[in-house]
Amino acid sequence: MKVLKRVAIGFALVACLAMTQGCFLFVVGAVAAGAAGTVSYVGNELHVTQEVSVDRAWSAANGAIQDLQFSLITSKTSKDSTGGTLSARNAKDQPVRIQLARTSDRLTEIRIRVGTFDTSENRATAQLIWDKMKSRM
Repeated sequence: MKVLKRVAIGFALVACLAMTQGCFLFVVGAVAAGAAGTVSYVGNELHVTQEVSVDRAWSAANGAIQDLQFSLITSKTSKDSTGGTLSARNAKDQPVRIQLARTSDRLTEIRIRVGTFDTSENRATAQLIWDKMKSRM
């Protein structure tokens, strides 16, 4: 009887751990996503919070657009002390948007969107833009 009771308790503990494992992974993921420099994708956007000023991120974004020879759309491009939006078109005539939002003096949230739909090609292009930006920061 004692063995059966111990097995039942052990099974109940394993079941509880299995049920809460998803919550644990969610919490760990949420903490990791908040870390500076961690890249994530939400829908069709690359999201990263980087330890850099808005001005430096703006300069890096403009440099990345020039490096990749995208056509800058000046009428849809604007910046102030709290952030900015840089709009361009790539060779496939897809819209490219880089948004910057000041989180603090040394922390900027960066969002990069390529095209309209979430495709692996659009994600790869967004990642390429981010890589070019990082090399300029």
